Amino acid sequence: MENNDCIITSVDILNTDMRVHFDNGNIEIIPVNVKSYVKMREEWLIQQPPFISDKYKLIMNNIIIASIFKNQNAINELSLFFREGNEENIKNFFIYMRNRDLTFEKSRWK
Repeated sequence: MENNDCIITSVDILNTDMRVHFDNGNIEIIPVNVKSYVKMREEWLIQQPPFISDKYKLIMNNIIIASIFKNQNAINELSLFFREGNEENIKNFFIYMRNRDLTFEKSRWK
């Protein structure tokens, strides 16, 4: 959730950490835990909550539920998503969330 001006080139998992690699050579380490979900919610979902047409609406909802209520089912679902073997989907999720702008989408529903 750093290096916002850089392009994500890859994501890998090391133990319980996601390592996000950027085109400038920086690596951001994001632990797979509730504290990270709280940060994701604050960064991406408070100003722009999940919208009906969001591609990753289920993941977003689980982030919200895990970060606010510490709901174990939501935490388990997120652990299944943010896991080794799912790196390409994690990368796509991060790219989507960093570029997400619902201005046009919301105007269509008014």
